[in-house]
Amino acid sequence: MLGYGGGAFEMARVHGFSKRAPRVDLRRPAIMIDSDGQESDVIILDVSSGGFRLEVAESPRIAEFVTLRVEHGVEFSAQIRWALGDQAGGVFLTPVTLEDL
Repeated sequence: MLGYGGGAFEMARVHGFSKRAPRVDLRRPAIMIDSDGQESDVIILDVSSGGFRLEVAESPRIAEFVTLRVEHGVEFSAQIRWALGDQAGGVFLTPVTLEDL
């Protein structure tokens, strides 16, 4: 929230407001296929309406388009938005429900 206080703009969070969508803990194994076709084992840690968070052995490239393959071979197109240490996060490029995962 932006506010005007004595001649300067101030940025402050509104108490109780979170910009992030609620997260659902999954901790399910999956395979991430990068844009070069390389497959790597990952764990989908959690998902939200806005995307997902993974545990990875090797950090993917930020902005990379990937495919996540879950149980029964179901695949989802996604884009990596951040990577830090052994975790990475991204957004699904098509609608995904919890039942799909």
